[in-house]
Amino acid sequence: MIALPFQLFAVLCGVIEAVLYCRRGAESFTHNEHVEMTLQRISVAVLVLAGALAYRWHGSVAMVAAELLPAVLLFPLFHDEAYNFTRLWLREAEKAGTTAGAVIGIFPTWALRLLPTASHDGRAFCRALSLYCYGYQSPTTTARNDFSGRQRTVLAAVGAALLIGLYALYLLS
Repeated sequence: MIALPFQLFAVLCGVIEAVLYCRRGAESFTHNEHVEMTLQRISVAVLVLAGALAYRWHGSVAMVAAELLPAVLLFPLFHDEAYNFTRLWLREAEKAGTTAGAVIGIFPTWALRLLPTASHDGRAFCRALSLYCYGYQSPTTTARNDFSGRQRTVLAAVGAALLIGLYALYLLS
């Protein structure tokens, strides 16, 4: 119960940090970047609420605390993939400003109309999605703890297995 809102927080951290480290700030997108910041704050409130509900459901602090390890193991995958995708999206958004936003790959023009922002950001998002590579490792990272794509996947698989095992243990006991 705690692991899911924690992963939402991880994704939103990745998006916001990508905006910060690209040094584009409010000019990053045509949409208001405060939406992601507000969602990040809401995810923290949901995390606290989920913790309280999990405690009530399990009746044990130890059971709730046991969810922290899987949540932490899942964090690098969700955070880093969101961060890497957002950096790519920002780079494509910057290019779109000068290239009139031609759509690359499998995304037809009509699909852009389905996006909330079917203009500049939407075209950049589609291009970034078509160029995105899972497990990308930045050659310029300055992160102290930087896991490779394979390491992030293994950590997430272990975290997911622990989480499933934890819930199975609770439900079967």
